[in-house]
Amino acid sequence: MARGPVSSLFRIYGCKKSISRLRVLIWNQYDRSVSPKFTLDSQNCSYSTSLVDPVCLRFNPHNPKFLGCDTVYVKPFSTGVEDGDEDEDVSDSRAVVDEFDADVGKIVGLQLSSEDKVGYTSSASEDSEGENEAVVSDLMVEEGSEEDVNSMRAVSFQHVASRDPVELYRELCNNEKGAKQSRSDWETLQETFGYFGKSGWATDQALAIYIGRSFFPHAVHKFRSFFFKKCSADVAKYLVFLGPSNDAVKFLFPLFVEYCLEEFPDEIKRFRSMVASADLTKPHTWFPFARAMKRKIVYHCGPTNSGKTFNALQRFMEAKKGIYCCPLRLLAMEVFDKVNANGVYCSLHTGQEKKFVPFSNHAACTVEMVSTDQMYDVAVIDEIQMMADPYRGFAWTRALLGLKADEIHLCGDPSVLNVVRKICSETGDELYEQHYGRFKPLVVEAKTLLGDLKNVRSGDCVVAFSRREVFEVKMAIEKHTNHRCCVIYGALPPETRRQQANLFNDQDNEYDVLVSTDAVGMGLNLNIRRVVFYSLAKFNGDKVFPVPASQVKQIAGRAGRRGSIYPDGLTTTLNLDDLDYLIECLKQPFEEVKKVGLFPFYEQVELFAGQIPNITFSQLLEKFSENCRLDGSYFLCRHDHIKKVANMLQKIQALSLEDRFNFCFAPVNIRDPKAMFHLLKFAQSYSQNLPVNIAMGIPTDSAHSDKELLDLETKHQVLSMYMWLSHHFKEETFPYVKKAEAMATDIAELLGQSLAKANWKPESRQASKPQRKEDSYERPLSRIKQYQKNRSLESAHSEKVAA
Repeated sequence: MARGPVSSLFRIYGCKKSISRLRVLIWNQYDRSVSPKFTLDSQNCSYSTSLVDPVCLRFNPHNPKFLGCDTVYVKPFSTGVEDGDEDEDVSDSRAVVDEFDADVGKIVGLQLSSEDKVGYTSSASEDSEGENEAVVSDLMVEEGSEEDVNSMRAVSFQHVASRDPVELYRELCNNEKGAKQSRSDWETLQETFGYFGKSGWATDQALAIYIGRSFFPHAVHKFRSFFFKKCSADVAKYLVFLGPSNDAVKFLFPLFVEYCLEEFPDEIKRFRSMVASADLTKPHTWFPFARAMKRKIVYHCGPTNSGKTFNALQRFMEAKKGIYCCPLRLLAMEVFDKVNANGVYCSLHTGQEKKFVPFSNHAACTVEMVSTDQMYDVAVIDEIQMMADPYRGFAWTRALLGLKADEIHLCGDPSVLNVVRKICSETGDELYEQHYGRFKPLVVEAKTLLGDLKNVRSGDCVVAFSRREVFEVKMAIEKHTNHRCCVIYGALPPETRRQQANLFNDQDNEYDVLVSTDAVGMGLNLNIRRVVFYSLAKFNGDKVFPVPASQVKQIAGRAGRRGSIYPDGLTTTLNLDDLDYLIECLKQPFEEVKKVGLFPFYEQVELFAGQIPNITFSQLLEKFSENCRLDGSYFLCRHDHIKKVANMLQKIQALSLEDRFNFCFAPVNIRDPKAMFHLLKFAQSYSQNLPVNIAMGIPTDSAHSDKELLDLETKHQVLSMYMWLSHHFKEETFPYVKKAEAMATDIAELLGQSLAKANWKPESRQASKPQRKEDSYERPLSRIKQYQKNRSLESAHSEKVAA
């Protein structure tokens, strides 16, 4: 180490070609004990070298960091030479230090005189992996004299833009060494490559050569190192001229493509096979038998209360064999009853129940349960606009593409009409459009309820957007008026909702007001005189947002029904502040849907899993969503709920991939801890090849509090989940289906009785921490935990006193 009051240690590294590089290693910021004209003679230096002669370092007198000294003679040393082997000769070479950085250990470039200029070389081999920016700096940066910098700037680079990228890449490969760059140019190049690595355009374009998003940053890092080692002066100057911009990205990308094709063939091959297994393009080709048919597609397009579904059902009942697909069990049950009442034998097939009527050639089903293997004369797909639903849209897309029916009748609003046209042009099916209008126009009442629920009248349906608000509205109406309220919300079983709807439709009882969530929007035929929006904001579990216009129109359109005592439909709001938004929503045309949902079949997931072994099912779905390819008319449906169930089931190792896939699609409320617990128990019993039991007690009386009502809802959901699983797995593994059906029927009746007398404050379904009773026994803490508790209390007390 250097002796004396000098504040810096100058060091020269040797390279393979015996060319040295001078660096300044700063040990102190500044030592004011140095005299203004202090000169350190080389004879007093104890460091030694056999490679480099002593030099005189002259500091910049205008730099305030060097106040106190301006010249110092030093003799650099080499780590390859033992101390004491000093060279006696001292040359007249000089080095000028323009900048001095006081940070400890920071490397600062030195400007040397032209005859003694020292070149920069890399301290690591070119074959080394993981080159960092320091190595890149060694290759690229040269702090030379003004003449050298000016000569660099004089290099012509305009011709680079017109060169062939393949030819330019080959030239880079043939270069033995890249040109050195000035500090400012090197920083610009670094920023440019950083911009390239973050470019979404380049990331997407790289997928065309099978460079995945996760591998793209690594490939850019390697390409950057290659470029810095090989680039010529004109190419570098042209890239500096472009700077971090889209033009630079488009210039670099062809070179990047050539580099990746040459350097990463194995990664490209692996990713290509993975992408091929996650290819969701051209989904109409997944159903070759349907493509072999010349199908007739009839789109019944119109708003609610326009008769579109009625006409489609007429054609359904006239056919020799037909299938009706709908989004809700409740709607399937209603069509099942209606068709059988008209003398047409019809079966029912939902996820939770199967009712086979002898000699029936017709069936009503939920859209997820429709079979694409059977032949039909007529098929009806209701609420076709749900193709765009972010969670369930894939079921409608699958039904439209895969049903083997001579005629397919679609019922819905105009939002997906253009997408259906495009799909029919791809499948070769004939499309016929039938447009409908409302029988009676929907009228907005300018006079709202003025924020007072006392203004509710018979035949009103008050729509709130949470379970808590539904019960609050019900209690307020029954407390301050003479009306009695029926209640409908999503957590209720279909049987209970039908019972509440029948109570409301019946004119011979006291229940003349309906309080509902958005569940009233479809699936029920109700005699509603006026729809009153309690609010037009909805909480989605994360934030409060305005109710979409399409949903407002769907719900408001439930008012007024042809053939009922209220043929004219009215709608308004509780508060005057919401009226303008309601009018705006009703005036808006239906928003055109650009894409519809898709989701892979199990066979596609299984094929993809073969490409990426040893990962969890949740990670497998995540990888699939990252790497799948889709056409412009489709999107991949969200599967957050599926991944949450998959994470819970991950601890069960004995489940096969197919069993895990089916369990994750079970209808469970992921926000209900009790329901999730029972699903976990069902999966554990199944994995052990044991008969799956229903370990759950059934109450014999109706609920007397909201907590008991929530418990009834959860138990019915668990039973519904058990019945769903029994239809998706072998019957012997779920042997108590009949018992579950009977229990579910009993609970549905108890729920109806409970709603009739519900007058309590609603509670949250989320599990809360149990509170310890004051007189209950508490296990004593261990000595260590007691000591830690006392220490924390003392610390908190000290902070309080100090404050």
